[in-house]
Amino acid sequence: MPNNQFMHPRNIYRKPPAFKELAVTYPEFNKYASVGLNGKIVFDFKNQDGLRLLTTILLKKDFDLDVELPVGRLVPTVPLRLNYLLWIEDLFDLNYDNTKKIKGIDIGTGSSCIYPLLAAKQFQWSMVGTDINKEAIKNAIKNVEKNNLQHLIQVLEVSEWERLLPVAVDEHYDFCMCNPPFHSFAKINSSDDEADSAVGITSEMYTAGGEVDFIKKMINESEILQNSISIYTTMVGYKASLDPLKNELKAIGACTIAEAGFFQGRNARWGLAWTFQPDIKLKDFLPNKEFQKEKLKLRPPVSFKIPESYDSTTALTKLSELLDSLKLSISKLQSKIDESVLYQADIQAYENTWTHQRRKRRMEKRLADCKRQKTNDSCLLIASDDERVDQHLETTVNAKPLFAATLVLRKSDNVILIDMLHLDGNRDNSYQVFQFFKNRFV
Repeated sequence: MPNNQFMHPRNIYRKPPAFKELAVTYPEFNKYASVGLNGKIVFDFKNQDGLRLLTTILLKKDFDLDVELPVGRLVPTVPLRLNYLLWIEDLFDLNYDNTKKIKGIDIGTGSSCIYPLLAAKQFQWSMVGTDINKEAIKNAIKNVEKNNLQHLIQVLEVSEWERLLPVAVDEHYDFCMCNPPFHSFAKINSSDDEADSAVGITSEMYTAGGEVDFIKKMINESEILQNSISIYTTMVGYKASLDPLKNELKAIGACTIAEAGFFQGRNARWGLAWTFQPDIKLKDFLPNKEFQKEKLKLRPPVSFKIPESYDSTTALTKLSELLDSLKLSISKLQSKIDESVLYQADIQAYENTWTHQRRKRRMEKRLADCKRQKTNDSCLLIASDDERVDQHLETTVNAKPLFAATLVLRKSDNVILIDMLHLDGNRDNSYQVFQFFKNRFV
């Protein structure tokens, strides 16, 4: 099953590309696509020519980048690269305001120069891309010039990998990044389902000692450079490589270490970040780990169809009124991947406000009448009850919620529905609230 739900929340490819639209807009795409029995377009991700075309199409369509990917060189998949860059952006958000001009190094930029191109185009970062291969350097420079990004991107040829980070004594960079050769010469992993491993010259895929030895070179150089680079990062191809690398970082005295999980399509990669500056904050990004925790207690959402007398506007108004009446704690989710979603929020209940609604309405009416009269012992009794409820509310503000759930109002094929997914607490309570909504949409 594809890992799209584990992608970075801001990754536009959490919603897969619309292959039907690509087939119409880019006729050459049809050569590598076919129509399945269900009428959907099926793309052959194992075909290297097709994957190369798909990558160039996505870069052009989604980022307005005109990129040449030579045959026989590594074919970079865009969702993975975007996952990595978005994590780095998260690290900057922890430490800098959005006015700071970011400067970074991409070690082994390759012939595509994809990381600097995306970083410059998407985030306006200044980038230096390095590589040891003359042909790769030549094509990378061509890609930079084709997109008029020379003012933000510099491509440097380095003679050997003896020095991975070409940082002068008086220079400072905000970060470095690297997509290292994952495999050692002794290990050929033909089962890797990312196209990166299927094509590309040897230096792009293989290195003596594999990725651990390669990244250890980075770590050793970082120990010398220290604060010349604020945040050091690298991609990691094998999860088993993380522990020995983290042990190496602890041994050289890195202040803070963070890791990330990059999940896309049917493959996974990992990220590793470290710093020598005590004032720099780093953050893990491990969506798969968190998802698996939640998955243990999640069941499919319950759902009901709203009567046809409601349209999108009146349904949203009605739902808002019902939420207000229940006095629930609401955290509205700003990021909506699907345009069909009209409203989405996490809700929590700290007291039962959904049962005995009729009795509560009668009491509220009596209390209102009493307040108008300002006399009568029964009014005093009701007022006292009301005060006790207020006191109870004050004492339960910091208590554990009775339940937590995600509520979604959506439109599908001209039908409006409400979905409710139980997250935590008493499941009966969340189901009662679901029934409360269902009973009042009449």
